[in-house]
Amino acid sequence: MINTTLCYIEHEGKYLMLHRIKKKSDINAGKWIGVGGKFEPGETADECVVREVYEETGLTLTGYERVGLVKFYSDAEEAEDMYLYRGNAFEGSLREDCPEGELKWVPIEQVPNLPTWEGDRYFLKALAEHRTNLNMTVRYEGNRLAEFRDDTASLRTERSRLLTVSHGFSSREGGVSEGIFESLNLGRNRGDEPERVNENWRRFLRDCEIPGNAVVWGRQVHGSYVHVAGAEDLRSFQETKAPIEADGFVTDKPGVPLVVFTADCVPVLLQDPKHGVIGAVHSGWRSTVADIGRQAIAKMCALGADVSEIRIAIGPAIDRCHFEVGVEVIEAVDQLLGKAAEAYYDACGDKYMLDLRGVVRERFLQLGVKTENIELIGGCTMCNPDHYWSHRFTKGERGSQAAVIAIG
Repeated sequence: MINTTLCYIEHEGKYLMLHRIKKKSDINAGKWIGVGGKFEPGETADECVVREVYEETGLTLTGYERVGLVKFYSDAEEAEDMYLYRGNAFEGSLREDCPEGELKWVPIEQVPNLPTWEGDRYFLKALAEHRTNLNMTVRYEGNRLAEFRDDTASLRTERSRLLTVSHGFSSREGGVSEGIFESLNLGRNRGDEPERVNENWRRFLRDCEIPGNAVVWGRQVHGSYVHVAGAEDLRSFQETKAPIEADGFVTDKPGVPLVVFTADCVPVLLQDPKHGVIGAVHSGWRSTVADIGRQAIAKMCALGADVSEIRIAIGPAIDRCHFEVGVEVIEAVDQLLGKAAEAYYDACGDKYMLDLRGVVRERFLQLGVKTENIELIGGCTMCNPDHYWSHRFTKGERGSQAAVIAIG
């Protein structure tokens, strides 16, 4: 997959257009397009568009907006993911010797009349309408447009009425991934195209009103370790350093978003709004019976939280209707909750149907969290496979959801 950027710089009702007439071997020969090019190794889409615009035009972008992704497929060329941008501010003077062709400011209403690729008119129309988060597919047979598809969809982020900071539980809707990862896959290690995952994260964090692309995340090992996070733990999803091994995070630092991943396990977001402490926990059954809830509460209180002030949002997960487990799980739940455990499972032959979200909620109540301070968000992941990722429903062929929370 080739990753590229394409930018249409807008100024005084005109787009800066590039007439590709200088290179004989140019696949775009004779066409009018925006300015852009291929990613360099290790480069982000934003870094690429700024560099390409400067190299081709002499202008330094000081304001730009990523409009979305256009996927190009051809029977003659390698597949291409093109990240589309609108430039809205710049510095410098337009160069007169662009190596790719001739640059010209063209009134926006006249651009559709230029000789462009047939598929370009669709995303140019969306660009002129100031649409965002595009997810479009263009397929060519030779120079002929064989298919155009607009799969742009809104994100369906779920939120709690109890939490007062930026937060969200993702669904699988509103992203750009394809195939078994369609469409908002947030899992970095599932086999999806890395840049598409980065784009999904950009959309999700923006929807949650969390700036930037650096968050705290770890390698989840179904244990009970909860890490106290600071700015030194922030990392983008393009970094290759080994992640922290943890199934939970807490912090009292602004600008340190905490993330956990799920696809049937229980995501938990915590906040003490009075004392400014937050947490995020991945609570699968192993972490739950290992009492990760107690660890999270203890770590939050060590940062100054008061358990009576802590609010908890328990996100989408597999529910009792589909969560079949063996006797060893039930014995561990009995040991965790005592007699209260009986309310959260039913015998089904030699197996049991377990209400894991109910177990998580009950444990937080036992730890001193007030009933009115706990809310269940969303539904059963396995009952709603078009809306959520479910490991059991897909037999492991899937993407991942995420839950995020941040102060400031």
